[in-house]
Amino acid sequence: MKRLSKLFTFVIIPEANQSVKRFTVSGYILVIVPSAIALLAICAAIFISLFSGSAAKLAHLQARLDLSQSGYEKSLQFKNDRIAALEADLTTLSAQADQIENKISEIAELESQLKEIVGIQSTDVHISSANNIPLSEGGQGGEEFSLMQSAEASSLANRTGQEFDLLASLMDELKPSLEATKSAILKHQQLLDITPTIWPSDNRKITSTFGVRRDPISGRSAVHNGLDIGGNRGDPIYAAADGVVTLSERTYPQGNNILIDHGRGIETRYLHLNARHVEVGDKVHKGQLIGELGNTGRSTGPHLHYEVIVNGTHVDPTPYIQEDREERE
Repeated sequence: MKRLSKLFTFVIIPEANQSVKRFTVSGYILVIVPSAIALLAICAAIFISLFSGSAAKLAHLQARLDLSQSGYEKSLQFKNDRIAALEADLTTLSAQADQIENKISEIAELESQLKEIVGIQSTDVHISSANNIPLSEGGQGGEEFSLMQSAEASSLANRTGQEFDLLASLMDELKPSLEATKSAILKHQQLLDITPTIWPSDNRKITSTFGVRRDPISGRSAVHNGLDIGGNRGDPIYAAADGVVTLSERTYPQGNNILIDHGRGIETRYLHLNARHVEVGDKVHKGQLIGELGNTGRSTGPHLHYEVIVNGTHVDPTPYIQEDREERE
């Protein structure tokens, strides 16, 4: 320590023409200055080393960031492309769904028409989309499922589109078949309308059948060309089928009687009526009121003598009577 407290003199001898210069320096300065210079050199070396390492790390991180950004941009572009493709698939599926909905509506309309023709009561069933269901406040819950991957969604959309195409094709095949069925039913219904298949009266009491019988007035065997149905005077009498009235008169022994031509060579006749409500030329419908049961002409009491004539020949009316009038209303 004593040596450091001493003073040291430095002498600078310049060229011969200049004076000598002396510097007195403390021993402490001789120690501190070199030490400070050495410390600064060490710090500089450490700083340079740290800066170089940090720069390398920054460059590495920048490279990784650039790579990540590039990958993110590619991934984002891929996802955008997939979203656009899925939107296109959904647009196609929506159009196909609308087309199928229209076809279903057409088929449902045909079905309703067929039911109406054959007399089946229709039951309306409304199917609403889940998206159209109004939501109310309250608790919610249920098992959670993650959305499928875009590739799975695209595959599902493709399969659904193929199924829609197949369904539309089946509906295209079904519609003509239903149209043909409707046409056939209409023809059959028209055929039924002009075929005498219902009871001509509300009473079901048969007092005399078709064929050979003992005549109730003469007592002799005779051919009975119709079916006698008992009842009360004034009971309603109905047309057994659609047709045109070709005869409406009062004669003997028929009494008040009506003849209806149903086409295809088939006619029906109603005898011994109390009153007639139709005239020659009138078009009548199956089940329409045409007269009243009575006791006119050659008759032993109130009844309807009902005849079915095919191609000019009287036939047994019994096989033609297959249903009640009320069943058709």
